[in-house]
Amino acid sequence: MRFQLSGYLRSVRALHPVLALALLLAIMFSSPLGGTPAEVRKGTVSAIADAAVLIFPICAWAARGLLDTEPDVQRHVSAVTAGRRRALIAGLLSAFVFSAVLALVAPVYLLAQAAGSGLNPQAMVFGATLCPLSALAATALGALTSRAVIRSTGTSILVLLGVCTLNLIFGLTPLRFLTVPMIDWMRAAGHGPSGLVGAFPELAARTLAWTAIAIALYVRLRRTRP
Repeated sequence: MRFQLSGYLRSVRALHPVLALALLLAIMFSSPLGGTPAEVRKGTVSAIADAAVLIFPICAWAARGLLDTEPDVQRHVSAVTAGRRRALIAGLLSAFVFSAVLALVAPVYLLAQAAGSGLNPQAMVFGATLCPLSALAATALGALTSRAVIRSTGTSILVLLGVCTLNLIFGLTPLRFLTVPMIDWMRAAGHGPSGLVGAFPELAARTLAWTAIAIALYVRLRRTRP
């Protein structure tokens, strides 16, 4: 993990998602929330859910970039030296760690605003948890579109963006159970803190199930590829 993270952080690849996140946060926080304390609390919860949705493609991009930093020959050497399973797990964990750091930075300002408005701790915890959950699912998508699975860079990027887009489209249809429930995150948060708290267990379970299936597919594909 140290080897993969250090190699990624020393490369230019690491700057791309960081700059994208900085631009996103600058746009999101350019106008502060106003209104009564109740309106601020509802708006803050909704904004946190929006941030969790918007960072999904950024975290997927970051995970894909980290896994692609290691050259193919070096990846084979690592698999032989450390063991194929160990190297694969280390890559996934490294990608998640970096993505999770990005995801945890996103809601910091919103959580500070939420604390000042008197938002209850349970809603704050659930809201903050949406971001690392988004990073977890994004890591799985980034792995599935990494060079070890999809050789063509252009095809890889198209698949990543296509899955992100289809995830939002299907989230508006009866097929939403096949997606990371990002649309449902926003819907639940739109009903205020109580709506998010009530819907969180189901949303978290669906996100974890999607992630588990995606990672299982990634592991399966890695076994069938050199």
